[in-house]
Amino acid sequence: MVILPLALILRIPKLQGRPIWYDEAFSIFLSQQSLEKIIEGTAVDTMPPLYYFLLKGWMLLCHQVWFLRTLNIVFSLAIVALIYQATSKWFNQRAGLMAALFTAVSPLQIYHAQEIRMYALLTLALLGYLYFFMRLWDERQADRLSWANWIGLVLCGATAMYSHNLAIFSVVVPNFLLVYRREWRFLRRLLAAQVGIGLLWLPWLLIVPMQIAKIQTAFWTPQPGILQILQTVITFHTNLPVPEWFLPIALFTSLLTMALVFYEVAKIARGNRIIINLLVFTLLPPLLLFVVSYIMRPLFVPRAVMLSSLIFYALAGYIVSDARNRLIASLVCLLIILPAVAVLPSQFSFESFPRSPFQDAADDLAFMSKDGDAIVHDNKLSYFPMHFYQPHLPQDFIADEPGSHNDTLAVGTQQAMDIFPVPDLQTAVGNATRVWFVVFERAIEEYTTIGYPNHPQLAWLMERFNLADLHTYNDLLIYEFTR
Repeated sequence: MVILPLALILRIPKLQGRPIWYDEAFSIFLSQQSLEKIIEGTAVDTMPPLYYFLLKGWMLLCHQVWFLRTLNIVFSLAIVALIYQATSKWFNQRAGLMAALFTAVSPLQIYHAQEIRMYALLTLALLGYLYFFMRLWDERQADRLSWANWIGLVLCGATAMYSHNLAIFSVVVPNFLLVYRREWRFLRRLLAAQVGIGLLWLPWLLIVPMQIAKIQTAFWTPQPGILQILQTVITFHTNLPVPEWFLPIALFTSLLTMALVFYEVAKIARGNRIIINLLVFTLLPPLLLFVVSYIMRPLFVPRAVMLSSLIFYALAGYIVSDARNRLIASLVCLLIILPAVAVLPSQFSFESFPRSPFQDAADDLAFMSKDGDAIVHDNKLSYFPMHFYQPHLPQDFIADEPGSHNDTLAVGTQQAMDIFPVPDLQTAVGNATRVWFVVFERAIEEYTTIGYPNHPQLAWLMERFNLADLHTYNDLLIYEFTR
């Protein structure tokens, strides 16, 4: 299948050159620790430990950035292969090929194939969970249990739950479906399988309440509304951010594609239980996340429901493969592929917040600074990636305001990684005669937006030091002060 080599080719550019950002540096630093430390660090964070375990094992082979990213490329290529297999089984081989093609060129899938985070693993596990559930659905009237499919369902469900806590919103979807259809016999079997998932997940289930409590005090997502819904639609179609001039095009093509696909699907959905099941898996997880975000701290993040985008590609593949309306089929195909291909160059070259050119900044600081200088980061978002690129360069970052929504780096995680902030700027500066202050342009703008005449830490430095120079790396700023 030529689609798999195409998917690989599209996931290779900028493997080494794309800047490591905070979340990726976090994954690397934590995965470098012992298994015990990884468990301790994740227990007080918001994510389970499985991805960090796998990344730690991957690191035994090579520590280069490009190689670390190939772990997720393996997961992503498996997603392409599985969506082909699944869609071919649900509909036909041509639909499977089209779904695989849409997945191969998807900017969202390509981005997470290169990001050193757990979302490609989560998506693969949830797709496997859906695949085995649909196989069991076909066999639900049989008297003999298909143990291989049930074991596959349990293992994929457990893998998803150990990859991301929000996987639960996809794992429970079949329960709603079977209750609605009054498939009580199948539901009892599914509940037994989910008990198996729960038993495998039990060691981590005991920790989840503590993680939920942390989310309530330190999670940055806003309460979802129409803006977040539109952003999710665009993210699934072309990913975000996109160039400003392309945003209206991305929104229009995304909405038009969804309207066409769902319109065509609605015409053939009556009585087609496969399509209805897939629609439920597409729409219910985001809906559950949306509703829960109004009950507790908002959890609505598009990457947590990437399975929905894959099922949408499967449905779109079926529409394109259906010869009954060639005009709509061709239009859907073009509306998915052309915007995706158009946005990929900007995705590969993007180097602004939060993925600024940290390596250039860190390398220049290592060259320009001298012993005795104080290098201070406004926050952890710039410190982590620059510490990754220059681990031997003395640098500090200022602690987040305790109890704020930005206070996401738990003390237990700091201890596990042996990375600690300084309490304030004065402590970080000490008696240094020269200070390098690293801050995002965005952080300065946020303070001025809420009425501050200047960034408070910049104002403190300007009262006590002379501004010698300003070094800019896109929207990452490094102020050089002398006493």
